[in-house]
Amino acid sequence: MAEKILMNKNTLAALKLELKEYNVALPVFEMKEQQLKVLIQSITERISKLEASIESTNQDIKPWVGVFAEDVEDLNHAVKVKTLTTKSREVAGVPIEEFENIDFEDINIDTFNTPFWVDAAVELIKDQKTNLKILELEQHNMLLVQEELDEARRMKNALKEVFIPETEDNIRKIEIYLGDVERLAIGCAKLVKKKKQNKKAVL
Repeated sequence: MAEKILMNKNTLAALKLELKEYNVALPVFEMKEQQLKVLIQSITERISKLEASIESTNQDIKPWVGVFAEDVEDLNHAVKVKTLTTKSREVAGVPIEEFENIDFEDINIDTFNTPFWVDAAVELIKDQKTNLKILELEQHNMLLVQEELDEARRMKNALKEVFIPETEDNIRKIEIYLGDVERLAIGCAKLVKKKKQNKKAVL
């Protein structure tokens, strides 16, 4: 049930102030929505490229996995991320993390007693793990941005479809009511004046 509004000048002034604030806020949320949509598009493109790169690396590793399955699996476990460095920045009010650098733990490989393909395999595994870490970052960023976009869209729609129309409607109702009251007051004043004049004429 809609809250009953007081039909007076104070309420009218308050509603006009609210309407002004809503009309200032609406384009802000509209602009934020557009910025976030552009950001989501950018993140989506980066995720697609990373997924393609990961798939390409998987294809490159396949021949070795088929022939040296256990050795490749051992290398995969041996290549461990030491540190992942990121930097934070805010876009349209959303704090996102960007990849800066990745370091891997040193691997002790006996170059005299290991097959020639091991070095190449280690580099491929490092590339793969780097891309997977960046992919995790981008997927997390996507979740944050999508949440913010949903909220911006809710606020924009609420302002556009509920708050602004309802406030405009209430302002219109109060203005009509106050106009009717003013006309009634003027009519009553004229009637009283006329009666006084008639009374004086009789006397």
